[in-house]
Amino acid sequence: MHRRVRYLGVMVVIAAMVAGVYLVQRSLSAQKASAASGTTTTAPGTKFSAFYLDVGASSSLGFQPTGIVNHNGRRTNTGYANDLLEVENIKGVSLTLVQVGCPGETVQTILGPTPINKCYKAPETQMTQSVKYLRDHKSVAGLVSIDLGFNDIRSCLSAVPVNETCANEAIAAVQIDMPKIVKELKDAAGPHVRFVGLEFEDPFLADYLLGGAGPSNATASLAAMDRMNAALAQAFSKSGVAVANVPALFKSDDNTRVSIANVGAIPQNVYQACQLTWECYGPPFGPDDHPNDAGYALIAQAIAAVLPKSW
Repeated sequence: MHRRVRYLGVMVVIAAMVAGVYLVQRSLSAQKASAASGTTTTAPGTKFSAFYLDVGASSSLGFQPTGIVNHNGRRTNTGYANDLLEVENIKGVSLTLVQVGCPGETVQTILGPTPINKCYKAPETQMTQSVKYLRDHKSVAGLVSIDLGFNDIRSCLSAVPVNETCANEAIAAVQIDMPKIVKELKDAAGPHVRFVGLEFEDPFLADYLLGGAGPSNATASLAAMDRMNAALAQAFSKSGVAVANVPALFKSDDNTRVSIANVGAIPQNVYQACQLTWECYGPPFGPDDHPNDAGYALIAQAIAAVLPKSW
């Protein structure tokens, strides 16, 4: 049984107000950054330049819902990659953003010889394009972020109840295939390229607000996502890849109760899931598990936290 559309009353209004204000603020600053491949944003007095290859699925492209009925969203120029350009600019680092991500990509499909989506036409895939780019820029400094694994477990957690067998298979796939992905990318990269792997927040914590079995389903969702993140962290760390602790900034494991006016006391992590993703919104914007602008900004912070203060 698929996830039901949730009714949150004032919670939806609160989330919409907070995200709405943030969206307006971000839309102004985001004009300085671009999601187009091969674009740069340069701060005055910049002393260091590098490329930024953003590998992943839809979230790597800043995907967000459009509000158009029967439309599954679009990429934006206010995703975490764009935010990271601005964060690094403040440090005097000019990054050239190259986005090769594709919606629906998993740790398995990126390794396949034939693309499963409309982003690429065989024999080209996201991996072949990434490898080619890294080989062509072997002599220069760069950053590669790896944002894969969420789509492997997404359908498992979006089921009610959570499909534990499916989740275990997804985690096993990450344990087997993520080291292959990292090795292929690192073998193609030059000696001055930094790698960062992303862990994931759990938007399905919002199930807590469904009532009935909602709280137990949210608990099962978080337990599965924690196992997935542990598998990702292990695969990245063993391969010498820094880990962006996204769930920590989303407070995914913080179940401290917070009191919301006209709503009542709910766990902090549930509140954060509603504030930082589109999962608590009703149609036509949600429920949607992608981060909103505020969520993407935190993901950028998690990546920046494992990058050096000075390159």
